[in-house]
Amino acid sequence: MKKMKLLAVSLLAACSTWAMAQQPIVIKFSHVVANDTPKGLAAEYFKKKAEDYTKGKVKVEVYANSTLYKDKET
Repeated sequence: MKKMKLLAVSLLAACSTWAMAQQPIVIKFSHVVANDTPKGLAAEYFKKKAEDYTKGKVKVEVYANSTLYKDKET
């Protein structure tokens, strides 16, 4: 009986870990300048490279022009 409970718990833990691994990691990249500035272009470049290198396991959301945080908060 104890072995069955241990097996059930182990199987449940493995399944929940697998389900979590299916969701991408989300990085919110906030900056305070426009997209066409050097910093804005670098943020877009970082987004592209991060998503390409991780094959979609990481998703980067770029927030330009203080849309996510203001200058002092960033």
